[in-house]
Amino acid sequence: MSKFEDHLIGGHLSTSVGLENTPVSASKFGFRAYQIFTKSQMQWKAKPIDPSIPEKFRENRKKYDIRSVMVHASYLLNTASSDEELRKKVREGFHMEIERSDFLGVELLTFHPGSFKDATLKKGIENVTSMLNDVIKKDQNVEILIENSAGQGNSVGKTFSDIAEIIEGIQYKDKVGVCLDTCHAWASGYDFTSDEGYDRMISEIRDTVGIEKIRGFHLNDSKKGLGEHTDRHEQIGKGKIGLQGFSILLRDEKFRKVPMIMETPKGEDGYMEDIAEIEKIL
Repeated sequence: MSKFEDHLIGGHLSTSVGLENTPVSASKFGFRAYQIFTKSQMQWKAKPIDPSIPEKFRENRKKYDIRSVMVHASYLLNTASSDEELRKKVREGFHMEIERSDFLGVELLTFHPGSFKDATLKKGIENVTSMLNDVIKKDQNVEILIENSAGQGNSVGKTFSDIAEIIEGIQYKDKVGVCLDTCHAWASGYDFTSDEGYDRMISEIRDTVGIEKIRGFHLNDSKKGLGEHTDRHEQIGKGKIGLQGFSILLRDEKFRKVPMIMETPKGEDGYMEDIAEIEKIL
């Protein structure tokens, strides 16, 4: 990890060791940043976090020099939906994710905007904005990140202009940023594998959400081709994006201190392979 120890590159980690021990797991890979679920990503309810855990968690973060922790919200939180019964559950679930993140003291909480299904994209965007205004509190500490989508089905967030429209209507804009998933960007048609393509993507980001709103990355290669709108992650350098496709991003000084989290298919079993590939270009 010596070649990119100053980068905030990490991976999604299992919490089977206990939330408080995840910094220890991160240290085994040399990570300075990482991502976790604080509860089952496919269930609405969760046991409360034991009151003794946050202090142990903070102690281990300090001991292993963990500079950023991202929580990924439940996949059930379809904020773009117009179904009122579902929206009630999503609202409660999102409140829980914020409360748990603040209780642990993590910096970032990422979520998928979801699908507008039988409505329109405009209505879906309005629904996401409305939900965020319902759940975000002025005094919360965690920053909520909107993750760009691969453009599959009726998903919201496949373009940065869509995400900018969501943010525009949010009351507490300082509590909201963007998590750029490289696989999703590629799948939705952003070719950042050349200098010209990368510059086009960055220009669009600058003109829509703003560079300063890119507060996190999901660093994933893609099993599928450019613009295929299919969310299939691959190990770094082993997919259609390829190692060259990551070299420009990873060398961009603008994002040197922005956490970049791998969600590659092998998980912890494959991170050393991913690390070896990244070291080739840094």
